[in-house]
Amino acid sequence: MKYKIVPNIISIILALIIGVALFRQIDFQNMTVEKPLLALVYLIAFLISIGFMIKKSKQ
Repeated sequence: MKYKIVPNIISIILALIIGVALFRQIDFQNMTVEKPLLALVYLIAFLISIGFMIKKSKQ
């Protein structure tokens, strides 16, 4: 069973926006997150948007 990444424009835009928001939450000097629960929600939404791009091949 092979998986392939299908570039869906909605998923790409969602992943880009959520990824940037998640990146802004991280403080790289102290390696902490400003709001941990909000960062967790961003991470879950980011993984779901990436998951929508991964589809099974129909062969």
